[in-house]
Amino acid sequence: MTAPSSGRFRSPWIPRAGWTLVVLGLAVFVWGMNRRADLAASDEGVVRMLFVPSVEQGTLAQRGDELARFIREDTGLILQTEVPTSYAAVIQALGSDQADVAWMPAFAYVIANQRYGAQARLQVVRSVDRFAIVVTRKGAGQPETMNDLRARRVAVPSSLEPELRERIVAALDREAEGWIAVDAENDLAAVRQLVERPLEVDAAVSSYVFSGPYDFVGDGRKELEYHRPGTLLDTRILFTTDTPVGERAQVYYGSVFSRVDSGARRLDEFAGRSFAFSDETSTSGHIFPRMLLNEHGVELSRVYFAGGHPNVIQAVWDGKAVGGAAFYSPPGETQAREGTLVGDARMLLLSRMPDIETRRAFLDEVRIVALSNPIPNDLCAARAGFSEDLWQRFERSFRRFISTPAGQEAYFDLVAGVDAASVDDSYFDGFRHALDSSGMSADSLLEAAEKKLESRRKPKEDDPKEKE
Repeated sequence: MTAPSSGRFRSPWIPRAGWTLVVLGLAVFVWGMNRRADLAASDEGVVRMLFVPSVEQGTLAQRGDELARFIREDTGLILQTEVPTSYAAVIQALGSDQADVAWMPAFAYVIANQRYGAQARLQVVRSVDRFAIVVTRKGAGQPETMNDLRARRVAVPSSLEPELRERIVAALDREAEGWIAVDAENDLAAVRQLVERPLEVDAAVSSYVFSGPYDFVGDGRKELEYHRPGTLLDTRILFTTDTPVGERAQVYYGSVFSRVDSGARRLDEFAGRSFAFSDETSTSGHIFPRMLLNEHGVELSRVYFAGGHPNVIQAVWDGKAVGGAAFYSPPGETQAREGTLVGDARMLLLSRMPDIETRRAFLDEVRIVALSNPIPNDLCAARAGFSEDLWQRFERSFRRFISTPAGQEAYFDLVAGVDAASVDDSYFDGFRHALDSSGMSADSLLEAAEKKLESRRKPKEDDPKEKE
């Protein structure tokens, strides 16, 4: 009698089944790779996306890959991202079907639309943290607390963002029962009613963002101070909402700066004086501020181009120029977190200063005098003839991506945005008109941008270390 085996029974089919699974898995992998190659070769299910050369390559490589992986897993679309060497190359790629979509500044889009029929689809949206304030007059008999506004008249701007309006109205309802709303067009108009119609208005509401103490932007009091010196002395802030409302911004501005002690507090006071612009083709650092000065009939004396926004602020601070022009955006969460306080070009100098006291002292010395007309944020354009079905699939997945925490971070690193607004070509008509009025063309902006890119690359090419 044969003794039973002490080992476990092993079916001869088990190793065969294991190898079968391995072979099947390999076959599926190879099929997937071939399918992906076929899609890329035929352009079916492929979206080729470009970013303008101002995007830092390392950031793009990391964040672009994150976006591509998400969209591939979400929709099966293959997203190919790239940064060409020039703005012109981005525009040309849209015109020659070498790219499907591209993120670019407004001037590059205007050219791509005119030459090749590219269409604006999405625009970068940035966040601004706005508060609301209640302003009253100073003096005997004027309201001292919110309770003192019971059954009193308060000017409320219709331009107030809905959520901000809801919060300030709730505060007034809670603490100033029976208060009476008086309509005003905007922040400036509300405060003007307060100071110029004392028998009709007892307080005014205004939106508020942090600004320098002598800036003529930030809230209705400061805006009116430009037109009516003494407004800040005659009024005070009675109440400020506890938390800000994140307002979405699709534009930024050019702005005019001066030293507080320069004697130039109005645009017409720059006439015949020295002035620094960023560079000749900067939209916010020259073209739009120059238009603003021209509209006020200001003829400058010595004009020079400082070669960058921080250089303009430095020149004004040092007294080398009475005035200067650079970009402006209201401050948001980033400025609050990093302690740079403001969102305009001054933050480039503030970021180098060691402490908050030094930064506040600097803001005591350099003020914003006025803002230009709004300038559109960067946008995403699609080439003419790009599949509407592919675009819709891409956009839906892209929006799902930027709604995630990781996607929010990646999107901010790529284009400094927090959201993307749907736009069409008509949104940029005002920008085109402004360029025409200035005598500057989008083509000349492109040419200048290309020269700046070349000048950035040239030192690296001439550096022996770069050739090693």
